[in-house]
Amino acid sequence: MATLLDLQQKNRRKTNIIVICFVLFFLWLGVGLDLALYYLKGTRADARYQRSHAQPTATYASPPTQRKPFYPLFGGLIGLVGAGVAWWSVSNASGTILRTMMAKPARRENSPAEQVLINIVEEMSIASGMPPPSVWVIPDTDPNALATGMKDGDYHIAVTQGLLHSLNRDELQAVVAHEIAHLKNSDTRLMTTMTVLVGMAALISEFVARVRFFRVSGGSSSDRNSSDTRIGAIILVLWLLTALLAPVVTRLMTMMVSREREYLADASAAQFTRNPEALARALEKIGYAAAPTKLVKPASAHLCIASPEAADLEPDESWFATHPPIRKRIDRLRSLAGASAFQNTIPMRY
Repeated sequence: MATLLDLQQKNRRKTNIIVICFVLFFLWLGVGLDLALYYLKGTRADARYQRSHAQPTATYASPPTQRKPFYPLFGGLIGLVGAGVAWWSVSNASGTILRTMMAKPARRENSPAEQVLINIVEEMSIASGMPPPSVWVIPDTDPNALATGMKDGDYHIAVTQGLLHSLNRDELQAVVAHEIAHLKNSDTRLMTTMTVLVGMAALISEFVARVRFFRVSGGSSSDRNSSDTRIGAIILVLWLLTALLAPVVTRLMTMMVSREREYLADASAAQFTRNPEALARALEKIGYAAAPTKLVKPASAHLCIASPEAADLEPDESWFATHPPIRKRIDRLRSLAGASAFQNTIPMRY
């Protein structure tokens, strides 16, 4: 039976593979067009050379290669724009997200529940070896929680009022541990960056769909049928298909990463609390609530412990889902080796 460490390592490996595929896909999206034009322009340059050096009565050797060095201009432009947009989004994401949810800072003097919440966040910060994040309360009756932030000093955890009123102390501690695990594993930074790049892919696809692309002209029939022309045309067709499908492909990969990071955060929370059963019970309560978290926008769904769009214990599995089915997460938590030894190690005080 898998241990906590085995589960964490497995999820990290799967995430790394998906992220590498994501990077390679964007690399192709950036340089594919440059590569196609490189071959097509080179063919036209050779054709011009042949016409200018044509001799009516004699054969002549093949023209010398006139091809210029390969410069990925389009890929470089995409890279620069993507880096700029990602940097801006990462720098401004946390404040924007919390404002859209009307979240308010949790304070000890506000209520006993908020005092317990702050205490738990401090406890789990110590357990994880992280500085305590800021704590917020979202005025929503549906039980849910999320983490956001890109670096030390900009980490935030927000829980809904519904979560505070639905869970006991052990369960609330497990949910907080799950969110702190996302921060410790840099999931919020990773998912924010990938979400921005998905948006960029959509813009590129829209551009390709609206613009009439290149018509290869010039040169003789033999020129157009040359090896370079065929290679360039094939690359161009592949790039166009890739660009048109980019929003779907990148979103699929992003959602796959999101689901794997949820499993990883679940396992990390069990490690921090030594009580996987508490998180399993919390997820059951969240799933049974089955009401949408109205103040959490769909664009922020990947930040939450459960989908804000009416979490359910056994939803239909979807390739585009931000979260794995809650039932599967519960089953994994309860199947962890030695899980029973972790239970009831923290007294119930709330």
